[in-house]
Amino acid sequence: MTPWPATRHAPARIVLALRRSPDWDALAADHARGLTVVPARYVPADRIPAFPTHIADCIARWNTVFRVDFFTCRAELRRIARATLDGVRDALVLTRDDLPQSLPAGRYRLFFLDDDDWFAPDTCARLACVGAEDVAVFPLLRLDVPVFTFVRESARSGPVIGVPGRFSNRYQTNNYALHPRVCTSAALPMMEDHITASDFADRCGLHDAYHDVMVSVTNKTPAAASVVSRIVEDEEAFRGHVAAFVAALRGLSLPAHAAWIAKPIRQTAALFERALGQAEAD
Repeated sequence: MTPWPATRHAPARIVLALRRSPDWDALAADHARGLTVVPARYVPADRIPAFPTHIADCIARWNTVFRVDFFTCRAELRRIARATLDGVRDALVLTRDDLPQSLPAGRYRLFFLDDDDWFAPDTCARLACVGAEDVAVFPLLRLDVPVFTFVRESARSGPVIGVPGRFSNRYQTNNYALHPRVCTSAALPMMEDHITASDFADRCGLHDAYHDVMVSVTNKTPAAASVVSRIVEDEEAFRGHVAAFVAALRGLSLPAHAAWIAKPIRQTAALFERALGQAEAD
């Protein structure tokens, strides 16, 4: 895997820890050269819930249907996401393999995220409401068809973009921030995946506080592993899903607190327009 170099601004007040992901750039380059890309290079070594077992077939079909190959698409999504992370002030961006030895001293909050997730440039300022709880939890915007925002039952409607959706677990993919006392060598592996983290927090009696402030985005694009498996079932329906995804992004009305996602949304929509063979709009 190509290293994801740590990004450091001022003394870190938040840590963004990226989960393991394939080297999409290298995979795209090898695919472009006509080399065989073996599944071991992109299938997780550890079993992940809902990860399709037929992912190699899905990717092969993707590459016959769309104008942008799967690996190039994922590499571009990673670059779009990285630009948002590089803009987060007072943050340390590193990989989960750097934990816990690279964690800063003092006060900070740690988020786990995937390589296509986005964070607000003023995330640190938005965390001013956070207290001493073990885990701070936030609403989470999910770019999908339809676009919706995960909120807890007690939430107000202020940060909702699209339609409201209820949490399916105690935590969602990147909307939970850990206090330093939870960032131990024993706890961190259990807190990395949001489903495992939800179960672990229940067992250990961790204390949460929910804050009605949006700090992050999860990008459930058509190239997500849990979505791309649909291509094997019905190619035309999948092309329709890609078109619907683009339309959902293009038609999204953003409130002031989410203005920062306008550019990555345009970039993401343009990428999938190219995949469909449509003229690039941006």
